[in-house]
Amino acid sequence: LHPRLAAKKDFLARFQREAHLAAKFNSNHVIQAIDVGTSGNINYFVMEYVEGATIKDELEKGKIYEEAEAIDIVLQIARALQLAHRRKLIHRDIKPANIVLTKDGTAKLADLGMARATEDEAHVKAEKGLIIGSPHYMAPEQIRGKADVDSRADIYSLGATFFHMVTGRPPYPFPTVEEVLRAHLEGDLTPPDHINTKLSAGLGQVVEFMMARSRKKRYPSPDDLIVDLECLQRNEPPKFAHQ
Repeated sequence: LHPRLAAKKDFLARFQREAHLAAKFNSNHVIQAIDVGTSGNINYFVMEYVEGATIKDELEKGKIYEEAEAIDIVLQIARALQLAHRRKLIHRDIKPANIVLTKDGTAKLADLGMARATEDEAHVKAEKGLIIGSPHYMAPEQIRGKADVDSRADIYSLGATFFHMVTGRPPYPFPTVEEVLRAHLEGDLTPPDHINTKLSAGLGQVVEFMMARSRKKRYPSPDDLIVDLECLQRNEPPKFAHQ
């Protein structure tokens, strides 16, 4: 941590909190935290070194993911979210830049800087009314600054990332942040299989269900999402998304 930031108590506390939260995210699909400590006036955070590229890197090169590869990556991240959900943790900033792909095809979730425990009441109160996340992938309840954000916001953001991977563009590709945020709140989502007609209708249904504007209409937890992604892998229709 930069010494200038370490001199600020809130930055130091956030740095230590991120390290401890990362340690709780003990999964092969999360970049692992190994240690956090202090040496003299240096505050450090030891983490797993991952050789690979982010999904953002690939998208910026013009890659549009084939359906099977995209499903495999999203399923791996959904399993990381399943573990987080069981431990009452939320990431809050899932996006292509925060998913790293190793050379053997393992997907790993990075950057827990905005993660928090769902039951961390002090942080819930402190952040009420704040917009936390990345505009192109942010759930409507995060845009509204709701305090009681849960794993369904992560599911929405993963859905928006999934959409970008298979179509080559974000769900609402407007030029200004204001237009993008308004579209997440009020716009009509064009299903990804209408943009890339090579995609299955089942994939389109899953993405639409992940990105339902009302969180009550989304997957209630990563468990159901995993079931549907596994259905897509077997070329079967999703069990939950079509209901």
